[in-house]
Amino acid sequence: MSTYLYEAYDKDGTAVRGEYEADSSQDVVEHLLHRSLSPVSIRPLRANSATELSFASLFKRISPVDVLFLVRNLATTLKAGMSMVEALDILIADTDRPYLRYVLQTIQAGMKSGLPFSKGFEQFRRSFPPAFIGMVRAGEMSGGLDTALSSIGAYLTKEYQLRQQVRSALIYPIVLLCASSGVIALLLIVVLPRLAKAFAQSGADLPFITKVFIGLSAALTYSILLDIAVLAVVVWFFVSFRRTDAGKRIMLAALMRIPIARDVVKKVALVRFTRTFGHLLASGISAIEGLEIAADSVGNITYAAAIRKAGDDLEHGISLSHSLSERRDLFPNILIGLLVVGEKTGTLSAILLELADFYDDEVGSRLKNLTSILEPVLLLVMGLIVGSIALSIMLPIYQLVGKVG
Repeated sequence: MSTYLYEAYDKDGTAVRGEYEADSSQDVVEHLLHRSLSPVSIRPLRANSATELSFASLFKRISPVDVLFLVRNLATTLKAGMSMVEALDILIADTDRPYLRYVLQTIQAGMKSGLPFSKGFEQFRRSFPPAFIGMVRAGEMSGGLDTALSSIGAYLTKEYQLRQQVRSALIYPIVLLCASSGVIALLLIVVLPRLAKAFAQSGADLPFITKVFIGLSAALTYSILLDIAVLAVVVWFFVSFRRTDAGKRIMLAALMRIPIARDVVKKVALVRFTRTFGHLLASGISAIEGLEIAADSVGNITYAAAIRKAGDDLEHGISLSHSLSERRDLFPNILIGLLVVGEKTGTLSAILLELADFYDDEVGSRLKNLTSILEPVLLLVMGLIVGSIALSIMLPIYQLVGKVG
């Protein structure tokens, strides 16, 4: 499917702009006509098409913090007795982010033409998570949209805190890795080439380790432009490949081979599954639909496949706990046991949210263990590399001093 930008007019002649994912432009036309909109222009979304909206919306991104504040403000205004259109008017006037203002205006125009509130967010799936859209839709259907938004706010707050927790734990190792890499690059690109000339003029028989690092230094200093190009290609390939299904599977397989990292990855997936599914059930979404949305939100291909299978099993009358118990390598016994209790007592959503808090705490403790081990390992590895380079420099110097002596 491709994303198309469209411009149309409603029955009152108001311009409506937005984006819609479809297989062809004809599908977009049918979608607009179904909404009683008259299409004016439809064009595929390209890398530079965002500039047609505004320069500030070039990257077409709404941050998780923006979404969180949007939800909280909407919940507050609705509880104060305002209509959704009036609430959107206030948010549109208050926001200083052009793309967010454009999104809110598009959603408001859709509501004025009779489009449900949740359908407006579906046009911007890249900015709003699946669980967000599902809970909004459930709130509309139940008539408790303000309550649903409050629940979404709690869900997004926990999800944001989880992301920040993981990022904070990785900041120091990343800084350490970058600083050490900078020192190594400085030695290989600046220091060693100058010493290599002196060693060559002396005619000394260089140690093997010195020859290795001089050869690596010569390769790095052959062409700075070539180095930059190779680095850019490697980074681009890594970022692009990581987004593909094959890349996700390879990276996940690599992480799952590291004991402590494997534990963190599993706990993060369990937090997202239990929290997302628990909030969806509490908002009134069916278990089958909730499992499908939770699979999209878990951020782990292996867990997503198991959760989708559980949804298929549920359609055929197999209980959730029985289906998940077939993958005890992914879902621990305590989770399966509590799911059985929740299914029997009708308190599945409450139990899932309690499990989410439990696994959230587990993630925090596992991250502390991971960083406490990762930091000395990085120091040891980088120290060995820097020490090896220093040794490759000092050995020839000692040999030259010995000859002079």
